[in-house]
Amino acid sequence: MGIIGHSSVEGFFHEVLGEALGQAGIQVSPEAEYYLVGLLGEFANGRISDEPMALRLVGAEDTGQRVQALKEIGDTSLYVSGFFAESIGRQLVDVEYYMGMGGAAYRELSQRMCGSSVADVYAELSGRFPAFVDVLGRIRSQVSFAGDDVLSLYQEWMRTRSDWIEEKLSDMGVLVTPAPDDDGGYLQ
Repeated sequence: MGIIGHSSVEGFFHEVLGEALGQAGIQVSPEAEYYLVGLLGEFANGRISDEPMALRLVGAEDTGQRVQALKEIGDTSLYVSGFFAESIGRQLVDVEYYMGMGGAAYRELSQRMCGSSVADVYAELSGRFPAFVDVLGRIRSQVSFAGDDVLSLYQEWMRTRSDWIEEKLSDMGVLVTPAPDDDGGYLQ
């Protein structure tokens, strides 16, 4: 893939997603494609929380909070499984954990949102989760946004919480958010 100019992040991700879907021989609904483009754009500009996914659900006290937590779990699981699968294997949990959590989160979302147009998107994401992980992995292998050393830097940040490493990751376009502590603040 050469250097391609785009007027927006979404335009760029729409193009690379379309290429990856074609290479994988996967057809998706236009709504699911739109959702995936948005997800890629969010993570390009957003932060990856290191708060354990199961704890996100525990803190979700009402229906709206649970729906938001499920969406975050599904989206984070899909993104991390696709973009960081090789580094996950060296962690406490493996890619299968992320894939199981993500698929289950999207499945519950599709059931909770039954009757709405987004319910079909979540059902598609849940039912074809491994295929979408593969597609994001293809994108990751084609788009070297920061070089392979971003994985080792992120792992080092997870161990040390170093401000210097966090700044380097930020310079590379990877923003991280520390886990909240027991008082609702953030661990430093």
